[in-house]
Amino acid sequence: MTRRDRVRAWAPWLVRLLVAGACIAAASQASAQQMAFEEVVANLKVGDPKVRMDALKLLREAGYLEAAPAIAPLLSDPVPEIQALALETEVALFLVDEAYSRAFGKDLVKAAGATLPLYAFAQGPGATIPNTAPASVIRGIVLAAASPIVHTRFDAVYALGVLAPPLIARGTFVDAKAATDRLMVIIREPDATMRLAATHVLGRLIGAALKNPAKNADLMAVRGEVGDQVVAGMNDSDEMIRLSSMGALGEMRHDRAAQSLTDAVGYYKRSTEGMAALDALAHIGHPGSATVFVALLESSDQQVRRLAVEGLARTRDRNALASMFIRTTSDKSEVVQHAVAFARAKNGDFTQMTRLVEGFSRSGLQAFAFDDLVELGSPIAASLVGFASHKDAKVRAGVAEVLGITGSESSLVVLQTLSRDKDKLVAAAADRSRKRLLPREATQPRVP
Repeated sequence: MTRRDRVRAWAPWLVRLLVAGACIAAASQASAQQMAFEEVVANLKVGDPKVRMDALKLLREAGYLEAAPAIAPLLSDPVPEIQALALETEVALFLVDEAYSRAFGKDLVKAAGATLPLYAFAQGPGATIPNTAPASVIRGIVLAAASPIVHTRFDAVYALGVLAPPLIARGTFVDAKAATDRLMVIIREPDATMRLAATHVLGRLIGAALKNPAKNADLMAVRGEVGDQVVAGMNDSDEMIRLSSMGALGEMRHDRAAQSLTDAVGYYKRSTEGMAALDALAHIGHPGSATVFVALLESSDQQVRRLAVEGLARTRDRNALASMFIRTTSDKSEVVQHAVAFARAKNGDFTQMTRLVEGFSRSGLQAFAFDDLVELGSPIAASLVGFASHKDAKVRAGVAEVLGITGSESSLVVLQTLSRDKDKLVAAAADRSRKRLLPREATQPRVP
């Protein structure tokens, strides 16, 4: 199971799509070279929509970050096609590799008309460069999320889900109240697709805030209210919204949802909804759920046992963990033993890092290896460097990908080496990760 397969299995909402997107023709590179940057930016303010659109296309292709604030006013342009292209352009400017994001997203979202903001959101960790979107862009996106045009609202919600988390991670997201207020309006809309989008993005934003709660007081202040609204989504008439609500609750680790999710596990059993509820419960890792997880260690289903182990890892309940480590000693399941290695690392024991990292070499563990290592974060970055010379190219590629998310500038040396790897997938992963760690010059065009 690849990472994409895991997303398919546990987040089926990604295949529920809504709209037909506008077909945007790329402007030629020659045209871009014939006009000075300042002249193109000035044309964004011209009254003729065609002139504004042509200027926007040129900036879209060139990829200069300094164009981002200049484009921001077009996020409220009266011409829907211009507004849509402005949203896509703002997202594209901050992506590591637009082609990769599109390919990754298209592998998940099987519907005509899906747009770049959704594809980039579906990619998740590692989609964006270290440069963050300016406040004017975020404010413009929040305003676009109030548009009467459903296509625009949809793209704006997912654009927010792509560009806001990096700001939240740094504690510099100054538009938290406006953004969450708007999303809380959307999550109550009659349109199920818009409720779905708002649920996804609220989960992503609150989840990001949990990584730096001290610098995200505004988001932490509404975490309970948002979480309770998402809990209500578990009873929605639409199955996709019920599933996405569970996923969002796990992402935002909403403690007050633990009982509702436990009830759902009991009611839905091993169905898609039952497993989604258990996955969310395991991500929350509430200490009060430890007895539930311990009991599930006896399940005949290896995926249930895996989630029980992961849930116990996050509870940090020493007694329950000690019991789990003993009871899983003879478990023959690879996915369970991988989860045990994660549980040990999550609780400060890195002696089984080899098992975790070598999960990249097994198709049934690749998704778990990526997710687990990303969750473990920067404390394991130095350990990953030791696997950069692993004989298996899949392991080297996985390490290269994760280092761009959990690493720092000190990881650039090994990534430079991996970018010259004889295996093309390894080299490509290393190149992406270098772009994740190296800020781009605002006056430089996008690097291919």
